Amino acid sequence: MKNYLALPLSALALVLLGGCGGDAGVDVASDPAGSPSAAPSASPTAAEDPVMLTHPTGADEVVLSIETGGGFVPVEYAFTNQPTFLLSGDGRLFRQGEVSEQTRLIPMTVTTLDEAQVQEVLRLAEDAGLLGAPPDYTDTSGGPQISDAPTTSVIVTAEGQTWQHDAYALGFDEEQAERAALGDFIVAVTALVDGLDSDDFAPTELAAYVMATDLDRDVQAWPADEVSLADIDGCQVVPAQGLVDTLSQASLTTMFRQDGAVYSVSAAAVLPGDQPCS
Repeated sequence: MKNYLALPLSALALVLLGGCGGDAGVDVASDPAGSPSAAPSASPTAAEDPVMLTHPTGADEVVLSIETGGGFVPVEYAFTNQPTFLLSGDGRLFRQGEVSEQTRLIPMTVTTLDEAQVQEVLRLAEDAGLLGAPPDYTDTSGGPQISDAPTTSVIVTAEGQTWQHDAYALGFDEEQAERAALGDFIVAVTALVDGLDSDDFAPTELAAYVMATDLDRDVQAWPADEVSLADIDGCQVVPAQGLVDTLSQASLTTMFRQDGAVYSVSAAAVLPGDQPCS
């Protein structure tokens, strides 16, 4: 079995339970001409070098996102899920940090790529056939069908268009050609950036998911008095200050007490292109 994405062992155990289906790819319409997403890359220009691929250049725009989610997992795990690879228009690359177990907030790292490295990423996507309408990623290998596995989504924006490639249970079994090509791209683009220097990402905002609970074990004091858990109904964007260390070190069994009540709190860093709590 190919391991295209480094899922925590706890998640791999969970996704092998239950039974459900998956998705096929989607061709997403691009921004109209003249928008920031259609702007050409930095120098050299496409006129000087015909192999240069245009891509979004804004700090809150996304060039490439790779994420695996869904499947039979607890809501706390699903909510904290983050992309394993997210490249923004200004060259920042966000990846998941090292964790020994699933926590209430997955720490992220950030690396800055130069234009030549961004072009290498896009060239890999082009060579893998991802700059075009997605093929049928349904597993037709005839092998054992995996129940309640996650779906891997690769979304790439270049040349004024956005394409979304979704493959259910990618890498869990022998793959047909289109699925194998998608998985091989993920391996290649990950290898391209492995070893680059990175820094811990310090988010300014978190999307927090809060549920009141009667559980009274492994309870910690809520560290941010300015964030009232009682006032949060489900999901809400909150300031990250004072919460990152606590949540990234808390396990999924950790609860938080504020004003005598106990809550389950999970969070995700707000990244470029996010529409948190939508």
